[in-house]
Formats: sequence, C-alpha cells, structure tokens
Amino acid sequence: MAVTSFNIDSKLEQTLETLKAHYHASSKAEILRKAVALLNVASRSEQEDGSIIIRQNGRDVKIILR
Repeated sequence: MAVTSFNIDSKLEQTLETLKAHYHASSKAEILRKAVALLNVASRSEQEDGSIIIRQNGRDVKIILR
C-alpha cells in the first residue's frame, strides 16, 4: 500500500475526528478512504453543471460539486 502524507488545518482535523467517532472508524485514513469512495460514486451521478441530487429529509437537494 502506498503511503501519502499531507498537512490539514484544524477545522478538517476536527471534522475527521468527528466522522471517525460517528463511523466507529479505526483511523482518520479509514475516513478518508470512505470519503474518496463516496466522491467516486457521486462523480458517476454528476450532471453537466457539476451538481448531484441527494435526498434529505424527504426532499431532493441539488449540491454543486464544482
């Protein structure tokens, strides 16, 4: 497995820690792998304007990814 290193700011650090706890993940790397997998899925549903539609609280919400 390749090893990659990068710097993150405190806000992203806290977000990763929160997601790690929420998903009972063993590491922040696991959360980053899940995030990349989700973005990969989203990219397959991306519209020409860079948006995707998600369902939130029973309503469709347009999210702009670009």
